[in-house]
Amino acid sequence: MSWQWLRVPRRQGGKDVAALRRQIAALTEDVGELTRLARTDPLTGLANRRGWDEQLDRELAQAQRSGRPVSVALLDLDDFKRYNDAHGHQAGDRLLVAAAAAWEGQLRDGDVLCRWGGDEFAALLPGCSESEAREIIARVTPSTPSLQSCAAGLAVWDGTETCDELVWRADAELLRRKRATVQPWSDLQPRPDPSPERSTEGT
Repeated sequence: MSWQWLRVPRRQGGKDVAALRRQIAALTEDVGELTRLARTDPLTGLANRRGWDEQLDRELAQAQRSGRPVSVALLDLDDFKRYNDAHGHQAGDRLLVAAAAAWEGQLRDGDVLCRWGGDEFAALLPGCSESEAREIIARVTPSTPSLQSCAAGLAVWDGTETCDELVWRADAELLRRKRATVQPWSDLQPRPDPSPERSTEGT
């Protein structure tokens, strides 16, 4: 971003004003691009953690006013470290890019997929009840490419919890599903999503 070339002309003739406007327009475009990059994961092109936090916060504020449901899902590739060790980190990066594209292709217009970190992704599903969200995740998980699989955890906003609390519940379900043998997503029936007891370690 070239702040040093933004010079206010001494004369205020038409040409000087036009030049100043062009400089301001170029500077505004630079700032917009930097803002976009700050919210984008460079590998997958999805929103990054910062972009996710902003969109989730905005969506919950809208849901608070409208009363419509909001669901959040976390997706985690199974045995990604083993895949990296067997095929190399470049192949691992290609798998992340392919998985991001495949999963995003199964989402609806208006849904948001982000790179949460490492091989973990988060999906924001506005206006989705639990049953609707589970139907979407039942489409997403089998689309994982390269004969790989993934686990998913889902939580539906209860109308009062914070963004962190909502994501925490989705993460708790993801961990339960990775640690236990569970039914395929397509066989699951909608059920209440109680908050698990929080750990009191360190308090």
